[in-house]
Amino acid sequence: LFRSRRLAAYEHQIGTTLFRRSTRSISLTNEGKTHYLRVRETIYDAEMAITEITANDPDPSGLLRLPASLVIGQRVLAPMVWQFMAKYPKVKVDLFLTDNIVDMVKDGVDFAVRMGELQDSELLVRQLGKGHKVIVASPTLLDKYFVPREISQLKNLPAVVSEPNQHIWRFASGASVSVNWICSAGTIPLALDACLKGIGIALLPRNICDPYLANGNLVQLMQSEPLPKTDISLVYPRLEHQSSAARVFLDEIRNQEQFIV
Repeated sequence: LFRSRRLAAYEHQIGTTLFRRSTRSISLTNEGKTHYLRVRETIYDAEMAITEITANDPDPSGLLRLPASLVIGQRVLAPMVWQFMAKYPKVKVDLFLTDNIVDMVKDGVDFAVRMGELQDSELLVRQLGKGHKVIVASPTLLDKYFVPREISQLKNLPAVVSEPNQHIWRFASGASVSVNWICSAGTIPLALDACLKGIGIALLPRNICDPYLANGNLVQLMQSEPLPKTDISLVYPRLEHQSSAARVFLDEIRNQEQFIV
């Protein structure tokens, strides 16, 4: 309550609403985001000054918040985090997995792992590796419909996507097709499950499909038409000063070998 009153007093002083409030949540307004981006380095300067005075332990400590997609988080980021925490046991890590794009300011995260082309030029980027995708279908679905031989034929098959805006599938040759999606599963693991059930064809990460391709539960389509590899990147805010935990985490990531998944 005291903190809420101080925030309200600060908003009154500058004459701008910085937060949207409801009975269940609080989030930054557009003006609040802009204001935060302007003052965050000053806040970090103050935090670092306090840390330098009060910290008697030279080991990095603090909290890191790290979002990632379900697949990349489980198969790539989590092993890096476990290795990091074994080396720096005083650092706490909040690793949360979501296929939604996280607002780094609103959600207060230190780093995020993203796939594909990045839109936010304000973020710094560290390339982690490449993602390899395949188009797959269940034998049951192919028996019911047909095996496509050309890219244009993919639009005549039902498709499963993770999100509705992922209906355009692009190939390394530059060709593309807008598939007829009948199910938006919300996450990659659920899209895989729907594909295994014969709901539709799907464009999925190769590594999660490999076991099902090996046992015959999935069939890879369009093998003569390679798909482009997708960039996997660690992104983080452009800050002059970072917490000791963030600095050592970034150093550890820089020492990691790039991977293909």
